[in-house]
Amino acid sequence: MKITIMNGNSNPQNGEFDAYVARLAAKLTGEGHTVTAFTLRDLDIKFCTGCFGCWMKTPGQCVVKDASHDVCRAVINGDFLLWAAPLRMGFPDATLKKMMDKSIPLIHPYFVVDHGEAHHRPRYDHYPRIGLLTQKEADTDAEDLRIVGDIFSRTALNMKSRLEFAFTTEEPMDAVARAIVTQTAAGVPFDHRLPPLPGARITPPDTLTLFNGSPRGAKGNTPVMLAQVAKGFAAAGGAVAETLHLVRQNSLTDYRDAFAAAEAVLVGFPLYTDAMPGIVKTFIEALEPLRGRSGNPALGFVMQSGFPESTHLRHVERYLAKLAARLGSPYLGALIKGNGEGIRLMTDTMNRKLFDQLIALGRSLRTTGQFPPDAVQKLAKPERYPAYLIPVFKLLVKMPLLSMYWDNQLKANGVYEQRFAQPFVG
Repeated sequence: MKITIMNGNSNPQNGEFDAYVARLAAKLTGEGHTVTAFTLRDLDIKFCTGCFGCWMKTPGQCVVKDASHDVCRAVINGDFLLWAAPLRMGFPDATLKKMMDKSIPLIHPYFVVDHGEAHHRPRYDHYPRIGLLTQKEADTDAEDLRIVGDIFSRTALNMKSRLEFAFTTEEPMDAVARAIVTQTAAGVPFDHRLPPLPGARITPPDTLTLFNGSPRGAKGNTPVMLAQVAKGFAAAGGAVAETLHLVRQNSLTDYRDAFAAAEAVLVGFPLYTDAMPGIVKTFIEALEPLRGRSGNPALGFVMQSGFPESTHLRHVERYLAKLAARLGSPYLGALIKGNGEGIRLMTDTMNRKLFDQLIALGRSLRTTGQFPPDAVQKLAKPERYPAYLIPVFKLLVKMPLLSMYWDNQLKANGVYEQRFAQPFVG
């Protein structure tokens, strides 16, 4: 077997985790398997910027010539991929998440229907089986492990595979090796139909601090949504601080201090490989010194994705609610919107319904201290496509209309004929 290991441990002082991975790789090699192990912290891998160049300019590979190309090549030519990282703030290390975000060239922008949901079309004929190895934190509990396993199961599904196991380093190393080389009939189960989580009601805040987690910075869809919530909050007499853009990674210390001083916080981001973008995870890790601190601000989230259904965001919502609890912050809830990719390209008139909903939610936070659950659920529609509409949905994704945007961009860049390229084969 060809086995690829992504070691996402960012801390070289955590020798225990590195040693476990090294022993695992040595055992597999000793059994005759070919193991390619990447210690991601030692590689030049840039954050994904959401430019979509890997889909529109250089089909199948990132436009940035960094080490992610080598990792992607090993992944797609392998039989098994092991995602490995210690947990930090209840989720695998941002170093792993950064590389996972750079894996999107391995799939197409075009949609297919899979498990009754919109997913990306495969680019390759073969994808590796996948496993997850984590290391617990001092406060890791069963809920943390279930949440992480669910999110990574969804990621594996979108990467045309399945998560076959989710182990921690408490598992005997021999058992992990055996699970890698033994194909199972079923992967880690996860619930496809999670209901939305209710947010808390707090004393109506006077001030609101916004963190924009779009890798595109101020040019993303997320800041457009955040601005409308802020508009409603300000119209009701509240004060809104300047939006802080998490793409500015050299400002994380200042952003942590801004979080600590805030009364109420909204963090916005797009869905990236079924969770938060790598830049958002690094911000979350920067908040670690504030874990459990008395007086942390109320915390809510604004999330959007290119998928039409909101169900894709429900598992990461579970993580965010647990994150708020870990910080000791009242959880305000998550404002979720599917089909969010084109918001920034539409006119205000075209976005009017969405904007009115977001403005009303911002106003409600200022006047009542809560996002009304019915309004939150209305914003998230459709949660899933009804079963009777799935045949219609399957027909729609095959029609040229849904591929028109991507096809036009590919043609404009002179690479339409290469849209099905498989640059990492062999």
